[in-house]
Amino acid sequence: MTLLMQKFADFVTKNPRIISLFIFVLVVLAVFPASEIRTDFNLENFYPKEDPTVQSYRLLEEEFGRDDNIIMVGYKDPDLFSYNKLMELKTIVDKAFTIEHVTDVRSIWSAEEMVNRNGTLTFDPFLKENSLQNNISAVKQNIISDAFSEGFFINSKGNATAFYLEIDEENNTYESRNTIINELTGILENHSNIDFKITGIPYFRNQYVSMLNGEVVFYILFSSVLIVLLLWYLYRSIFGVLIPMLIVWFTVLFTIATITLTGGYLEIMSSTIAPILLCVGVADSIHMISKFDDAVQNGMQHRKAIVEMLLTLGSATFLTSLTTAIGFGTLLTSSVVPMKRFGIYTALGVLIAYTITILFLPAILRITKIDRVFKEKGSRLYIWIGEKLNTLSSINKKHFKVISYMSLLATLLVGFGMYQLQVNGRVFDDVNRDSILIKDSDFFSENLAPAFPLELVIDTKTENGITRPSFIQKVEGLQNHLLSYPEIKRATSFTTLLKELHNVMSPEQAIKNKLPQNQDLISQYLLLLEITDNSILERVTDFNYQKLRLGAQTEDAGSKRINEIRSSVENYIAENFDEEEITITGSTMLSANLVGKMVYSLASSIGLAFICISVLMAFLFRNFKMVIISLIPNIMPLVLIAGLMGYLGIDIKPSTAVIFTIAFGIAVDDTIHYLARFRIELKRGLGFQDALEITTQKTGRAIIITSMILLIGFGTLITSEFTSTTLMGVLVCSTIFFAVIADLVVLPALFHWLRPKLRESSAS
Repeated sequence: MTLLMQKFADFVTKNPRIISLFIFVLVVLAVFPASEIRTDFNLENFYPKEDPTVQSYRLLEEEFGRDDNIIMVGYKDPDLFSYNKLMELKTIVDKAFTIEHVTDVRSIWSAEEMVNRNGTLTFDPFLKENSLQNNISAVKQNIISDAFSEGFFINSKGNATAFYLEIDEENNTYESRNTIINELTGILENHSNIDFKITGIPYFRNQYVSMLNGEVVFYILFSSVLIVLLLWYLYRSIFGVLIPMLIVWFTVLFTIATITLTGGYLEIMSSTIAPILLCVGVADSIHMISKFDDAVQNGMQHRKAIVEMLLTLGSATFLTSLTTAIGFGTLLTSSVVPMKRFGIYTALGVLIAYTITILFLPAILRITKIDRVFKEKGSRLYIWIGEKLNTLSSINKKHFKVISYMSLLATLLVGFGMYQLQVNGRVFDDVNRDSILIKDSDFFSENLAPAFPLELVIDTKTENGITRPSFIQKVEGLQNHLLSYPEIKRATSFTTLLKELHNVMSPEQAIKNKLPQNQDLISQYLLLLEITDNSILERVTDFNYQKLRLGAQTEDAGSKRINEIRSSVENYIAENFDEEEITITGSTMLSANLVGKMVYSLASSIGLAFICISVLMAFLFRNFKMVIISLIPNIMPLVLIAGLMGYLGIDIKPSTAVIFTIAFGIAVDDTIHYLARFRIELKRGLGFQDALEITTQKTGRAIIITSMILLIGFGTLITSEFTSTTLMGVLVCSTIFFAVIADLVVLPALFHWLRPKLRESSAS
C-alpha cells in the first residue's frame, strides 16, 4: 500500500495542472445532468415488484383501480344548501373537470339517488339545476340520508362538503400532479370567500416533495455559509475555507449527476444524500490539510510535505471512506428499494469525496505553493483546543481505569432505554403537526372521512359467489367489525349498495337498512343495476360477481396501530370466512408495512456493517484487542442514542432509523483517523505514551474541528418544518457529541487499559 501511494504521490505532484484541469472539465460536464435531477414519491415503488405487499395492491388495482389517485377538496359553509352557494360549487367543479389529466370530478352534484319507477330502477341526480330553488330542504335531507354520500360528499349536519378529482392513472406522476395542483389552486383562488382544504395522497406526495426540495436547497446553502464562517473563524485563511468547500461542492455535484445518469431520482431518503455528503465530506480534507500543515511546521519542503500528507493519511483516509461506504453500502441488502438506492448512492458519494480529495487537494497545494493552509495565529480557539487536548492526555493516563469503567457503566445504564423503543410511523409523520398539510387533512377527519384508504378484496372463488345471502351477511358483519375500531370512520361495500337497493325496490318487504335474504332476488337486483348503465357497481364488485371490494377510510393512526388493527381483522376473518380468500391492502397498508421493512432492514444492515468492519480491523491489525478497542467507541454512540430515544419516547421509524447508519459512518471515520495516526507515530519509534499524546493532540484537534463542522451542518436541520428532519438534526448532533467523547476519552483509556501489542506488519 505504501509503495502504491508513493507512486501516486509522485504522479500528482508532477502533474498538478493536468489533474486540476481534468477535474474542472468534469465539473462543467456534470452541471447539466445534475440540473436535470427528478423527484418523486410513490409508496408502491418502495417495494420490489415481486413483494407480496405490492402483489396485493396490484390485485386491487387490476380489479377496481388504484386508491392513490384522488385529490380531495373540502370546505365548510353554514349556508351550503342555498341556491347561490350550490351554484358556486357547480362552477368550481365544472372548471376542475377541464384540468388536463383529470378523468373525473365527483361532488354532491354528481351524487345520485335510486328511484323506483313502476318496478324500473333509475338513478337521478339529487341536485337538478332547473328545480333546485323549489326543494332545497328536501334535497338536503335526501343527500344526508344517502349512505354513499354522507361522510363522503356531505357531513351529517349538511354544512361541510367535498369534491374529488380523479387523476388519470397513466399520468399520475410528479410533473402531472404539479400541473393539476397549480391549475386547481388557480381555480380556487377565484373564490376567496371560501376556506378550501386540500388533501389526498397525490396532493400530499407533491407538497411533501416540493417542501423537501426547498429544504434540501436551503440547508445546503445555509450549512455551507455556516461552515464557511466557522472555517474562517478558525483559520482566517482563504484557502482554508475555499479548498474544503470546493471539495464537498464538487462531491455533491458529481453524486447528483451520477444519480441522474443512472436513471435515479430524488425521493424521501435519497434527498438527504446532499446534506450528508456536505457535512461528512469536509472531514477528509480537514484531516489531510492538518497533516500538511504539521509537516511544513516541522521544516519539510513544500513538495515533500504534500508527499508526506499522502503517504501518512492517504491510506487512512481511504480506510475511513471505505468503512463509511461499507456502512451505507450494506443497505443494498434491504428489501426496500429507495433504501437500496440511498445506500448505494451515499456510499458512492463518500468514495467520490475521497477521490476528489486525494486528487484535487495535493494538485491545488502544488499549483498554489501555499506554505500553510491554516493560519494557526488566526484563531485563539485553534490553540485553546490543542492545550485542552494535552490536559486530556494527562487525565487519560492517570485515570484510564475509572474512565473505562464509568463509560461502560453509563453506556449500559442509558442503553437499557432501548427496551422501550417502539417501531411506529405515520403517513404524515414527517410533517409538523401545525403545518397546513396536517390541518387540511384533519378537516376531513373531523367533518367527513379521513383521507387514508384501507381496502379489502374478498374473493368467493366462484362466479356469482357474492349473491349468496349467507356470504352477504358475513360481509355485513365484517364491515361492522371494521367500524368498531375508533380509527376507522367510514366503510362501504356491495352490502351498502344492496341495502339501499332493497329499500327502494322492495319497500313492502324490506325493513329499513336490512339485507335481502333471497339469492334470486339479489340476482334480480344485480340485473337491474346492469341495465341502468351506472358505474356504481364497478366500484364494489368485478364483472363475474366473484370478487367484492370493501373500502374503508381510516385516520393516520400510525403503523403500530394499523398493524394491530390488521392482525385483529385477520383473526376475525379466520373465524368467519373459511371458504373465501380475503386480501387486506390499500395505500395505508403499503405505508404501515413499509415502516417495519425499513426499520428491520436498517437494523440488519448495521449489523452487517459491524461484521464487515470487524473483519477489516482484524485483517489490518491482526490483533484481537485492537478489534475490541476499535469497535467499542463506535458501538457506544449508537447504544447511547438508542437508549435516549427509548427514554424520551421517540419511535423507531424510517426517518429516525436511518440516523444510526449516518451516526455509524461518522463515528467510524474519527476512530480510524485516530488509530491510523497512532500506528504512524509508533512506526516512527515513539513510545506508547508519547504516541498516544501526539495522536490525541494532532488528530484530536482535527476530530474536534470536523465534529464542529458536522454539528453546524446537521444542527441547521433542527429548524426544519419536517418533524423527521428536526429529529435527525437533534439525534445526529447528539451522536456526534458522543462519538467525540468516545474517540478522545474512551479510546485512549482503552489503549492504556488493554495495552495491545501491535505487530510491525500492522503498522506498515
